[in-house]
Amino acid sequence: MQEESVPYGGWIALLALVSLVSVIGMFWGELTNHRLWTGGFIGVVLIAYSFILLLLRKGGLTGV
Repeated sequence: MQEESVPYGGWIALLALVSLVSVIGMFWGELTNHRLWTGGFIGVVLIAYSFILLLLRKGGLTGV
């Protein structure tokens, strides 16, 4: 791992944790028939994923 990419690792891990919690929330929303919450959690996962990709590219971890 390059030295300039080290600070991005913590942010990527945090966003991955947010995504995991959101996926758990999606399952909860589907099981309890809370469709609006499920849609919100899907939106959070998509936004977190886009930021994870942004940080991976900025940190030079994608090879592109």
